[in-house]
Amino acid sequence: MSAIIAAFLLAAAIAPGAVNAPLPRSAPSPVAVDTAPASVQLDPTTLSTSVGQRFSFTSTIRNDSDQPKSGLVAHLNVLGLDPDIYVDPEDWSSQRTRYLDPLPAHGSTRLAWTVQAVNSGRLVIYVTVTAQQGTDAVGASNTLRLAVARQRTIDPGGILPLAVSAPTTLLLLAGLVARRRRRLR
Repeated sequence: MSAIIAAFLLAAAIAPGAVNAPLPRSAPSPVAVDTAPASVQLDPTTLSTSVGQRFSFTSTIRNDSDQPKSGLVAHLNVLGLDPDIYVDPEDWSSQRTRYLDPLPAHGSTRLAWTVQAVNSGRLVIYVTVTAQQGTDAVGASNTLRLAVARQRTIDPGGILPLAVSAPTTLLLLAGLVARRRRRLR
């Protein structure tokens, strides 16, 4: 009998609208606002290229604080804006992480980046900066917007000489065989 009462009470408790008491809310936790370790600016901000082409751009990393900063790390990121683009940033550049020399207060440094366009479509490149220790903040640059066109080649994979020479060789051999047959008659 007690099992039936327990089952009835459980069913009543989980029935829709059975409990109208509000759920307890946790108190908001204090969040420490951490500023980015440095600001980053890219130049240029737009670029058009085609698949397979190498291009370069620079990032200026600036220490906006009154204190020198050391242990900063810059990282290059590539993002596809079209849903059909699969981007593997390692294919674009083998050197995507740079460890920076100390930056004096209000000082800056410029980094040159060279990448190779691997995918066609609309893409974005940006650089992030963080400290190796002491902060969870990450500073992100403005974007370098890319329009990468497909590369159209007349000779994909270097096959054009073979595609032209094979039929030409066969025609020449057939012509020589026919000429020799005529001479032997």
